[in-house]
Amino acid sequence: MQNKLPKYFQEYLTSYLSIQRNFSKHTISSYKYTFNEFLKFCVKAKNMSINDISLDTFNKDIIIEFLDYIEIEKKNTIATRNNRLKNIKAFLKYIYPNESDRILQFQNIFDIPLKKDIEKPMEYITVNVLELLLKQPDLSTSIGRRDLTILATLYDTGARISELINLKVRDVKFDGSSTTIKLLGKGSKIRIVPIVSNTSKLLKQYLKEHNLVNKHDHYIFMNKYNNTLTKAGIKYIIEKYRIMAEKESPLVPKNIFPHMFRHSKAMHLLEAGVNYIYIRDFLGHSNIKTIEIYARISVEQKKKALSQVYNENIPFTEENSWNKDDNLLEYLMKL
Repeated sequence: MQNKLPKYFQEYLTSYLSIQRNFSKHTISSYKYTFNEFLKFCVKAKNMSINDISLDTFNKDIIIEFLDYIEIEKKNTIATRNNRLKNIKAFLKYIYPNESDRILQFQNIFDIPLKKDIEKPMEYITVNVLELLLKQPDLSTSIGRRDLTILATLYDTGARISELINLKVRDVKFDGSSTTIKLLGKGSKIRIVPIVSNTSKLLKQYLKEHNLVNKHDHYIFMNKYNNTLTKAGIKYIIEKYRIMAEKESPLVPKNIFPHMFRHSKAMHLLEAGVNYIYIRDFLGHSNIKTIEIYARISVEQKKKALSQVYNENIPFTEENSWNKDDNLLEYLMKL
């Protein structure tokens, strides 16, 4: 009997996800990585020949073993485990109409629950730390001016790191006192965001310095070898200035990753009283519930700040002082 799995893989990855669903390269890479990891697990952990891996291999027991393997043996996070499971379920739902005789086999996999993860606090940097970080680049050098432009643009646009890397000259529109940047986000969704005048000036000077003004199809941010900056390159730049800023203030976090700039922009907009709907559209989120996460954190921060103020200013009586009054009712009346 012919093994139909390779054919399904090819159709799903090259035709369905990219053409019919119009998923981004990053999303498709996530699916590819899931299947690669599953195949390697079957070969190494289950001692299967690659040619013997078929639709029969996709059964509940093996899938659960695979999920436990990547979490326990490979030390993947629960979020990664859940993502791998979602990708496998999505693939099986795609081939399900052509494999109706496998209804029970697939349903058993569909019934595997996502593993509950501990909700991690949203990490972001305060305005003061952000200002300190942006003061670190040496503006007397070309690299320093480039790095400041990168950091300012990353924060001001609330861009994902992939969106920043893929920025081209044509995506920046200088229109008098107003400057906007076009970002290509998840699911090939386009959003246009305004930037403040200081970031606009940095970008304008940067494009002029590197002779990019009329090179509309050229990527904006390049490394010293004139190649497009990578995610690793952006992370290196951020860490470089984080270490410098940390020497000036103990408030600087031990880890600042690119997505923290996006979280920080959302928090700062929220704390400034900007409407949820605007923040959702600015960040390119499809669901306003995502913004509510920032709001919940902001409320907790305000509660902590308020409690500190009130604890310092509200007078308090000695502990259990009411026990020292023989007449409790009289004591309460005096209050």
